[in-house]
Formats: sequence, structure tokens, C-alpha cells
Amino acid sequence: MKTPFLLSLAAAALLAACGGGASDTPTQVAEKYLTHLNKMEFDEAKKYGTEKTAGMLDLMSGMASMMPKNENPGFKISGETIDGEKATVTYRNDGKDADETLSLVKQDGKWLVDMAKEEGAGDTGSEVMEGLDATLDSTMNAAGEVMEEAGEQMQEAAQ
Repeated sequence: MKTPFLLSLAAAALLAACGGGASDTPTQVAEKYLTHLNKMEFDEAKKYGTEKTAGMLDLMSGMASMMPKNENPGFKISGETIDGEKATVTYRNDGKDADETLSLVKQDGKWLVDMAKEEGAGDTGSEVMEGLDATLDSTMNAAGEVMEEAGEQMQEAAQ
């Protein structure tokens, strides 16, 4: 009689250790996501996001080499609101005065960060997007100057 009980107990422990237990809460998913995001570990952060979030992280990853390293990678989660299949987690990055929020959705029984391009990605995402905007502006200005110079050279050559 002890053998089936022990086998059941061992199986339950194995399932829990392998992640076979209940899915992570929105707060747990947000903590994992933000930890990887703040370290600019975009591929790891993707594991906790929807396809839209993965697209945003790909964009951020491409721009990461142009961004300064986040000197304050810590954060503190201050709240969680669940409304059916949607959740919001409120947090504050260390050294910042304002709270940020992450939207999450439940897909296939798992909570995932759901971030559209328009929403940004908290402070880290905002910094990346600002850097992207500045880089794009700089590139467009340089391209405009090159085009203008080429046009002047063409006019001179035509005369």
C-alpha cells in the first residue's frame, strides 16, 4: 500500500519540478519578462510574450547596439489586476519616479505579455524607441544631404 502512494507522490513532485503544475501568474510572468528585458536579453524575454511582443522585441534587439546599457536594471512590481483573460501588472523601474504597466493576455492557458508597437515596452522600451526615432531622424537627414549634394553635382555636370 505504501508503494502506490510513494509513486504518486514522486510523480506529483516530478510534474511540479518540470513545470507540469499550474501556469505562472501574471506577476510571475511580468517579473521574468522584465528581468530579461532590462538585461537586454530579448530572445529570453520573447518566451514570455505574444507574437506581437516578439515583433517589438525583435525591433528593440536590432536597435540595442545603439542604446546605452541600462544602469538601473532593477524594478519592483506593485500591483496586478486580472479581468478574465486579460491582466495588467504595475511596476516601477529603479531610479524612476513613475509607475509603468504591462498588459498580459491568457493564451492556451498561459499568461503572456502583450505589447503592441504603439504601447512601447516600459522604460527600457521607451528608451529604445526614442533611440530608434533619433537614429532614423539622423539617417534621414544624412540621406537628404547626400541627395541634395548629388543633385547639385548633376546640375553642375549638366552645364
